[in-house]
Amino acid sequence: MRIQLNLDSIAVLLFCGDLIVDNTAPLSLEEWNDVERKLKSSSRKTPSKLFGMNKDTLIQILGIDEYIAYKMIARLSTLNDLMFALANLENEGIFITTKYEDNYPKVLMTSLKKRAPLYFYYVGDLSITSSPMISVVGPQDLERRLNSFTKNVVTKIYDEEKVLVSNGTKGTDAYALKTFMNLGGKAVCVVSDHMFDKKKTYSKYIKDGRMVLMSAVDPFAYFNVTNALDRNIYVCGLCDNQIITATHINSGSVWFTTIQNFHYHWTKQLVLDDDHYGGNIRLLEMGAIKLTYEDILSLLTIEQIIEKNEVVEEEVEVLVDQMSIYEFLDE
Repeated sequence: MRIQLNLDSIAVLLFCGDLIVDNTAPLSLEEWNDVERKLKSSSRKTPSKLFGMNKDTLIQILGIDEYIAYKMIARLSTLNDLMFALANLENEGIFITTKYEDNYPKVLMTSLKKRAPLYFYYVGDLSITSSPMISVVGPQDLERRLNSFTKNVVTKIYDEEKVLVSNGTKGTDAYALKTFMNLGGKAVCVVSDHMFDKKKTYSKYIKDGRMVLMSAVDPFAYFNVTNALDRNIYVCGLCDNQIITATHINSGSVWFTTIQNFHYHWTKQLVLDDDHYGGNIRLLEMGAIKLTYEDILSLLTIEQIIEKNEVVEEEVEVLVDQMSIYEFLDE
């Protein structure tokens, strides 16, 4: 099977990818961004030019840190292993795209900027990501009072012919995804572990052309908290809007990601106006867009609901005790 990736993509996968297990660690996102900046300011410009450079050229001509140059030269020896691994993945129906390919979801580069993943593994029709996208998130423990609301939300999303973005985790995400797919909708499912197994779980939807499965980590990877939190950021980055059914203050990944979103503005977030959930009350006080039960049952589109309820004010200060560790360090 022919690997349809350009040389810039091969370069970033070789130097930064997690597909090949090697004694030399891959470059981090920050390290690669630094290499890319130095390439662009030189006469070499593109990552594919790195294949013709030795350690001295990397250090003396590009000005790359000696340790990073050492890692890059060491990983050059794994090129054959990388090509073999990519071919094996394609034989399993798992493909990969990078920020240097035309089919990479450009919305991620716009919303996440330098935090956008360098590459994605995917199964299914990646062009689904070119449509307007929205996600629905909430508690991992399903609550009967929220199920009806969630069902009405995804029905409205389906009626408006939007794509649902999900992380496929238990609770609200899984319920929303199942309900939406039963309606006949199209979805993007971003996962952070066991992609190979989940490919089988969602095989019917993928085969029907109604789902693309995406992962920024090795398709055989196990669960990892950092990867899971990054996955939630990618879900936000893909979406025009995100609907939060319920969350609790300082509790769980929904709260954590939402607080980060207030700082970085990856997507517009609508929060259910329900005083049973302290997290919802606080998010609305901080400036999230209000969403009522009546709004979802109305004939208004989601965009019209946003226009009706969005309050444009001066930026609300996010208190230190409600920041993510990333925000706190960034300050």
